[in-house]
Amino acid sequence: MVTQKSSNPKKNAIVVYTNPENEESALVVQRQATTAPIVSSYNDRIRPLLDVVDRLRHLQVMKEGIQLPTIVVVGDQSSGKSSVLESLAGISLPRGQGICTRVPLIMRLQNNSTSTPELFLEYNEKVVPTDEEHIADAIKVATEEIAGRGKGISNASLTLVVKKNGVPDLTMVDLPGITRVPVHGQPENIYEQIRDIIMEYIKPEESIILNVLSATVDFSTCESIRMSRQVDKTGDRTLAVDSDMSA
Repeated sequence: MVTQKSSNPKKNAIVVYTNPENEESALVVQRQATTAPIVSSYNDRIRPLLDVVDRLRHLQVMKEGIQLPTIVVVGDQSSGKSSVLESLAGISLPRGQGICTRVPLIMRLQNNSTSTPELFLEYNEKVVPTDEEHIADAIKVATEEIAGRGKGISNASLTLVVKKNGVPDLTMVDLPGITRVPVHGQPENIYEQIRDIIMEYIKPEESIILNVLSATVDFSTCESIRMSRQVDKTGDRTLAVDSDMSA
């Protein structure tokens, strides 16, 4: 990555920390995508590999003990995960009070040169087409079918495929935000349920752990960082993203 200096380096940018415990390791990544030839060439080579991994993931080979390379997005509830993912995918995700992500959301982003974006959801052995205007509602409906209409969570995954011009060729798994105190309608052990799902996804050495943190909190005390340390003591596969651009 390359840092870009400006009078206000955090404006319209995402700050990535290669070492979550060292603020000097910050890299400021501009939101505006680049279409440099080297990027296009890289995407052309990497897309077939990502497609193979996605097909294997669809076949649920991980349940057989075969681990796949995965970018796992974790963070506390209201840490700004949705904002980071929306900036990458160029779509709107469900918002609201409490846990918005109640199931593992596998986001498959595919750069597509066509002018009309193609979006669809895969869950419960069916494919549901949607569009940018209705994607948030479609995710809510799918989540309720998987995890129920309450505020509980489920380990059954929901896949969102976004084929759109300008998005990076990338596959990520967005997990439920960490909450310690259950609210009305949530099980008493909601923290333990979320912790178990997160640990299942970040424990494999093939996983890259992307911690989304707010600039208003102490990184060293964040629960997602603490979980990451348990499975990645050297920090070799842990990254942190500062989601608060105004800090």
